[in-house]
Amino acid sequence: MAQQLIEVAGLENVRGPDDIGADVDAWLQEKMRLIVDYAGQNQIPGINYGRAQKLVNIYLKTKLICGGFETHPKVSLLHPPLDRELFDGLRRVFREQKTSDAAAAFADAQKACSSWTNFELQDYLAHIRAIKLFMDGRPLWMVEEHWR
Repeated sequence: MAQQLIEVAGLENVRGPDDIGADVDAWLQEKMRLIVDYAGQNQIPGINYGRAQKLVNIYLKTKLICGGFETHPKVSLLHPPLDRELFDGLRRVFREQKTSDAAAAFADAQKACSSWTNFELQDYLAHIRAIKLFMDGRPLWMVEEHWR
């Protein structure tokens, strides 16, 4: 099933950073949308944006970040796979940074939907916004140092 969804999104054609769209966020969202739409059209249960982001982001992390392209500017904009372990780590960090914009954005995102397996697009984007604030220009994948 995962391989089929990877193919539906066209991810198997990604060989390097040049295969990522110019607007990385829009490109990622399109890959996720293709997966969610395909699942809906083919009565595949349980595939929402939370599960689609996990598949897309883990695939690209493995292919590009672990594949030696981690310093490329487009790769630095790839989103980390969001899950409970990352959220637990970020909650620990934000307990100490309660007044930061990132902490407030993360708290709002978690209040709206704290379980990545239930994410719709707006929930996913709210968490990514918080991570972007927190990372402050550093590669987004580096947030995984807080994964617990």
